[in-house]
Amino acid sequence: MNPAILVVSFGTTHLDTLQETIARTEADIAAAFPGSPLYRAFTSNMVRAKLAKVHKIHVDSVAEALARVAADGHTQAVVQPTLLIPGEEYDRLCAAVREAAGPLKTAIGRPLLDDDGDLDRVTSILREAYPVPADTVLLAMGHGTAHGANRIYEVLAEKFRAQEGTLMRLCTVEGTPTFADAVAELTALPQRKALLAPLLLVAGEHTKSDLAGPQPGSLRSQLVQAGFQVDCVLKGLGELSAVREIYVQRVQEAMRIMTEEQKMIET
Repeated sequence: MNPAILVVSFGTTHLDTLQETIARTEADIAAAFPGSPLYRAFTSNMVRAKLAKVHKIHVDSVAEALARVAADGHTQAVVQPTLLIPGEEYDRLCAAVREAAGPLKTAIGRPLLDDDGDLDRVTSILREAYPVPADTVLLAMGHGTAHGANRIYEVLAEKFRAQEGTLMRLCTVEGTPTFADAVAELTALPQRKALLAPLLLVAGEHTKSDLAGPQPGSLRSQLVQAGFQVDCVLKGLGELSAVREIYVQRVQEAMRIMTEEQKMIET
């Protein structure tokens, strides 16, 4: 029997972006592995509770999903997160899988941004997805974290700065570089146009409010106040087929590791 696949996301209560990002990523993974049943889990208790209360949609926790996988008769499961970095949420996921897996043999896939090659690849994807003219800066907004994995955003910001032919910059909501860092950096450039795009899987609250919202503290408002003409992309990374393909490859990688480990046990 092929391993089951459990796709784990933080989750979102915005049904429009849920369908266009998380569901499309799950669909691509399911299509790539037709012999493996696919399951869904969200890590955010708040998101799952609101989906159930407001939209009457039940989504399993990681523990519930793994129990469902086992109850359906599977002995192996690949757990693939749609997380961007190996930060706090990834650590919690790994702990939750260890605690709830029981007799299930599991392999956990890597997040989107895990090594230097991933950063180069995603940089290229963003350049191609959101081409900007010479008078415009492409500013991507990530989530950020107090976890040490925030270093990934800082390295990615350096890669953006090093791009030739396209002005790219990066900021985060809760880490570094900050909004203030980005505004200061853009203000020092001669360009006075900016295209803002979320470096987030889904285009939920952070995109609609922190990036593009009308309130004074939003990224858009701060740049407008600084004299920029601003346009905003209101779609998450999950809408980009090239990003979804990375998650498919993560599952392939995890399955390969699981197979190799099983062969070692059998020999």
